[in-house]
Parts: sequence; structure tokens; C-alpha cells
Amino acid sequence: MTAMAGYIDRLQQTRDHSGLRNICTACGHGGTARDPLVKNLDGHRIHRSHTTDPRSGFYGQQQGG
Repeated sequence: MTAMAGYIDRLQQTRDHSGLRNICTACGHGGTARDPLVKNLDGHRIHRSHTTDPRSGFYGQQQGG
């Protein structure tokens, strides 16, 4: 599946509406100004550091746009 910029998964939408919009789906910690949440290719909000760390399973998976 090719993710479009701005795509948010239905499960992430449910998390957003239940007050977890700023909680990382990958690790459960809140986003910060230094390490904000971004959308991964599957449409979940995760820390930017997860997408930039080559040791992470989410490396390179930040949505563009």
C-alpha cells in the first residue's frame, strides 16, 4: 500500500479522539518540541527520532508532505 501524505490510520484516528493524539504509538511517551510526533507510512503518530534512527524498525518511514 502506498501511503499518501497526510494519511491517518483509522486506529490512530480513534486514539486521537480518545485523547492520545500526542502519545507515540510506538513507545507510549508523549511528543515534545525536541522530538515531535510525525506520521509514519502506516498512518500512526510516532516520534520523529524513531524515523531517523537506523536502529529503529521505523527508520525512514516518515510520511512526506
